[in-house]
Amino acid sequence: MTLHRCAMPACPNEATGIFCPDHYYKLQPSQAKWLVRWQIKMQRCEDADTKLHMREQLHGYTQEAVRTIQSAEAISQAAPASARRQPNAPAVAAGANEQQPSFL
Repeated sequence: MTLHRCAMPACPNEATGIFCPDHYYKLQPSQAKWLVRWQIKMQRCEDADTKLHMREQLHGYTQEAVRTIQSAEAISQAAPASARRQPNAPAVAAGANEQQPSFL
């Protein structure tokens, strides 16, 4: 296998597949399997026209995976920021009554 750049924009890591290991493991397992299967199927294809079509489809699937990873990274970075914005929020569980009934 030849080394090349990871498919994620601005990722400096090398990859033997479509993504570097760091980004590959951020994919949903079903999406990761699909990309690997499609890449293998494309590489085994003997017809040049079909192979070109499959390469274009793989590029589209890869771009979809990139957007999925970027979305997940944005959400994970936004979660700590939103937690920091509410330092004085009361610790009440959703649906819980704020006033506790007296049992005495």
